[in-house]
Amino acid sequence: MKPKRRIRWPCFVDIPEGMMMDEASILVASVGPSVDRTSLTSASDQLPMVADRMREILISGDGFDAIYRHILAAPGKRVRSAMVLACARLLPPAAAVPLRDAVDMACAIEMIHEASLVHDDICDGSLLRRDAPSVPAAFGVRTAARAGFHLVGTALQVLARVLADNPAVFARLGEAPGVTYLDRISDLSFGQLIETLPPAVDDAAMRRHYEIVAGAKTGTLFRLACSYGGTAGGLDHIQLCALMRYADHLALAFQIMDDVRDVEGGPSLGKEAAGDLDRRVPTWPVIEWLAMRPESHGMWLSRLTSSGDLQADLVRSGATRAARAVAVRAAQTACEAIDAFPLSPAREQLRELSVRVVSR
Repeated sequence: MKPKRRIRWPCFVDIPEGMMMDEASILVASVGPSVDRTSLTSASDQLPMVADRMREILISGDGFDAIYRHILAAPGKRVRSAMVLACARLLPPAAAVPLRDAVDMACAIEMIHEASLVHDDICDGSLLRRDAPSVPAAFGVRTAARAGFHLVGTALQVLARVLADNPAVFARLGEAPGVTYLDRISDLSFGQLIETLPPAVDDAAMRRHYEIVAGAKTGTLFRLACSYGGTAGGLDHIQLCALMRYADHLALAFQIMDDVRDVEGGPSLGKEAAGDLDRRVPTWPVIEWLAMRPESHGMWLSRLTSSGDLQADLVRSGATRAARAVAVRAAQTACEAIDAFPLSPAREQLRELSVRVVSR
């Protein structure tokens, strides 16, 4: 009997393909015995500072307070702000910005992210977000659109203040080729646009289309979190490029796992399940399904096939399991990209983020 191929989990543990470890086991294996896990907890303690500071920035009596309270009541995982704070601490602090400015930068990236979610919910007609009414469902589409633009504007003001207060740290901002800064923020809208332009039903074309969409919609903010956080921490061009590789691969893993959860549903999803199937968005589980079962092409293309029937056949086929394996490999590659940095609580926090992405 041919042995199962093994997937090498980020430098720490082997997982047989198709076998999923529970989240606690993965986290224990991934952190490893050589790292002071108290330090990791202390590093994560900065995230409540982000929540407090975002509330201080946004609740200002300018007319959007009700919407911002609604958004802040269900904050999500704050993955992007954690990236900013970790990237700002990868090297000794001599060349880094003060903690208060790193927190403000993390807040700015999170505000841009929250604005993108508001506009995603407008585009998709989503009624739920994180187990609560979406902003457009609760406040109306026009008000939601205005709030999204206001959020981005506020984020840019905060970011501009941090850059102005730390001119030496950010003196060469934007000069490093291959590193994403705000000049590429329009990629968020580009990703939303091309997602609505379905590729030909060809395996290679669909995979490439998906990677482009994931890189634009999810990867843009991951890269921004790493580039601004890393620059705030005094990293050089080569080190920033390593963080771009980390961000790109982690974004692919993150997006695939989002799509797996959309298919599988469950109480942790926080929104309507199978929404992408209903809109015939070619997510990675769908691509795996179409590759596994040639007869599925007719089901996919027919508008007479309900999203429930698509969901049931897709899960039975093992496509979500195959998609999870791709996400694990992408997370592994993300971890390998940060091996160039010295061992530190900040590096291990970035590694732990990759574990959380594929085990959620």
